[in-house]
Amino acid sequence: MVKRFYQAHYPAGKANKADPIWVLEDNKQIRVCLRLKQFQHCQLLTAMVTHPDFRNLGLGQALLNALHHDESQPFSAKQCYCFAFEHLENFYQNSHFSRISEECLPEELKQRFRAYTQSGKRLVPMIFLGESTT
Repeated sequence: MVKRFYQAHYPAGKANKADPIWVLEDNKQIRVCLRLKQFQHCQLLTAMVTHPDFRNLGLGQALLNALHHDESQPFSAKQCYCFAFEHLENFYQNSHFSRISEECLPEELKQRFRAYTQSGKRLVPMIFLGESTT
C-alpha cells in the first residue's frame, strides 16, 4: 500500500523495510506518509508526502504531532533531522524542528545533504528539538 502511494504521489520516495514508515489513513486509504531513515547515530525524516487531494488541511501536521506525542517516541529514539524544502521550513518549525547550519549535521548526513543541494534541491537542514524550543 505504501509503495503504491509513493509511486503515485512521490516517486522519489521509497518504502524500505529496514526503516519505520508512518501513515495517516482514512477508510484504509493513505492520506499522509513519511519514513524515518535510520543511521547509526541519528534518523532522517524523509519522503513525507500528503495526497494532493488532502493538502493544506493540517493532516501532515497532525501526523507529525502524533509521532511527537506517541508513547514509543519515534523522534526521541535517536536524534531526528530533516532536509526541508525551503518553502516548507515554517511547516516543520511548527512541528518543533529548528533550522541548523550544514556544519551542525552529523557526519553521516552531511554528504547526503551536499549531494541533494548540489543536484539543485533547495533544502534547509533542520533538527527536531521538541516543544520546549518554541
